[in-house]
Amino acid sequence: MLMKVALAQMASGTDKEGNLERSVRLFNEAIRSKPNLVIFPEYQMFSPNYADPDGLKEASEPLDGKFASTFAELSRKNSVMSLINIAERNFGTLKPFNASIFIDDLGIVVGKYRKLHLFDAYSKLESNLYEYGRIPVSTINAGGVHIGLQICYDLRFPEPARLIKLLGAQILSYQAGWYAGERKLETWKTLLKARAIENGLFVLGTAQSGKDFTGHSMVVSPYGDVLAEADNEDGVIVCDLDMDILERYTSDVPMMKQRRKDQYDVSGL
Repeated sequence: MLMKVALAQMASGTDKEGNLERSVRLFNEAIRSKPNLVIFPEYQMFSPNYADPDGLKEASEPLDGKFASTFAELSRKNSVMSLINIAERNFGTLKPFNASIFIDDLGIVVGKYRKLHLFDAYSKLESNLYEYGRIPVSTINAGGVHIGLQICYDLRFPEPARLIKLLGAQILSYQAGWYAGERKLETWKTLLKARAIENGLFVLGTAQSGKDFTGHSMVVSPYGDVLAEADNEDGVIVCDLDMDILERYTSDVPMMKQRRKDQYDVSGL
């Protein structure tokens, strides 16, 4: 079984309308390759100013807002699944959520993930902008293929990736605004490969581009092979995922069966 994915890399700003227009252009570019799924990066809707939490709160939208509704209609019209990222409006004056929204090919929101690990590192304080997600990790049935959702800083935490694998995921998606800096690009690439190899699944890393971010969206096989990689410009990379590779990898490396749960069990920690 083949699944074709398109990763749309972009440099978002604080102009929501401009970000939407850029996203739609990239979506239209992506669907020329007839993918099953189009994925956008973190901060797609709005790239926040860490010193201006009120600006993000004002920019946030509910699931039936213009941004998500636009992609619901595009997905329905083109019979393609899409995975977008929005600042999801919270109740009252509460901080919004950093949210992944999965839309099926009928234009229906069938999955949502709110970022668990906020980026309070490297002098950034993302928790000043967003509320912590509290929805347990899960998988989404995307046309018979099971996908788990994570966002950016979650990549540094192996525990949710393993839980998602144990729930039956075949693909793990990371939408990211991975900030540039010393060692940061190498860290991004290394961790994407590690999550693929240690869990025996495909990993899709869809990143922001531009001067503040690393770019380099990537598709990684269970063996750690980089099947597709972008540079640091706006654009789309497309890749066919051969799902039969997963069964071969499990046969070659039956590590999930070989875990020594008699000696360690992290499920209750």
